[in-house]
Amino acid sequence: MQISQTENKGRILTIEHPTESTPALMVFSGNAGQLLRGDQPTLHVLKAMRQRTIRNGVPFTIHLQEAGAMNKKSVGMTRLLEDVFGDEVVIFRYGSAETDGQVRDGLDQYLVSSRQLQIRARNSIHLPMVDRKLMRRNQRVALNTSFDLPLPNGETGYVVTTGFHYDLGLTANSTRISRLQAVETRLGVEQLIQQDLQYPGSDPHNPPPPPQHLQGLVVFSGDGNTRGGIGTRWQMDRVEALKKGLGENVMEATAEINVTANLPHSIQQEFLEKEHPIMKFAGTIVNTAIDALDATTGNKWGERKLDHQFYRDFTINADGLFVPLHRFDVIENTVFYNFANADHYVVSTLFGYQKP
Repeated sequence: MQISQTENKGRILTIEHPTESTPALMVFSGNAGQLLRGDQPTLHVLKAMRQRTIRNGVPFTIHLQEAGAMNKKSVGMTRLLEDVFGDEVVIFRYGSAETDGQVRDGLDQYLVSSRQLQIRARNSIHLPMVDRKLMRRNQRVALNTSFDLPLPNGETGYVVTTGFHYDLGLTANSTRISRLQAVETRLGVEQLIQQDLQYPGSDPHNPPPPPQHLQGLVVFSGDGNTRGGIGTRWQMDRVEALKKGLGENVMEATAEINVTANLPHSIQQEFLEKEHPIMKFAGTIVNTAIDALDATTGNKWGERKLDHQFYRDFTINADGLFVPLHRFDVIENTVFYNFANADHYVVSTLFGYQKP
């Protein structure tokens, strides 16, 4: 495994994995809400993401999660996506109207896909309500989309992507809720696949063939936050709970890295949001403590990346049953962070396909 790092008005860290496969698909996941605190940080991140898609030259999907505080001067994520990607992508926005106001107004989820991917169908699954100990009560939604995927060997593949944002906070029963929400997420994916098997395609005049016998890939991509010393919300037991909830043969696509982006800012967003003198003073103390730890550890926190991605590759036999495929693997993970002090950042996975 090789790690390389570049500068582009922020930091791009790439972890390369040895493999014989050919690049086939890129999947991005990021927390849009906190990025939307400022237009310029978000714009820089999106431009860096687009540059990476051009470099790799494969179809891609992006899941941007609603969360965090909106900058009043923000023009909105739709506008920024249009400005950066133009007509290269299809933008799907899932907002507060469908979730009865539980997802805060203006802070929605976005699923973006390159036009190389032919959309088959979408569905959404409402996850169990989470009562956070601090500040708010959240309703989250897992969004699923199925596509026809052009494979490197010229054949047609089948891919299902799901974007979730669990945001469990510091609840005492987070492990249990992690697994419960992962199970709900997986069931939503399975429902979408069954829909494609029974009712192929959204265009009745030109429906694609059912996905039986196609090379298939499911990617679960969403907010997993970090593990480490201070400000952590996700521990390893919660990651394991996620894996179990997502079902058998699920593999983690993201790699463990030694980097975090502006962790003090993230902690203050979580605990110290209010513009109160005492809160500001507490934030200063926290920043000082983290700076001291950084100096002691050499900035190596042993953090797992902010977002997690899991995947499972398969084919569907004539009986509609899933058969493990072992054709897809991970070529590289990329982290986009520290763009003009954006304290949430984006991960991507480049999936490869092993030709028969």
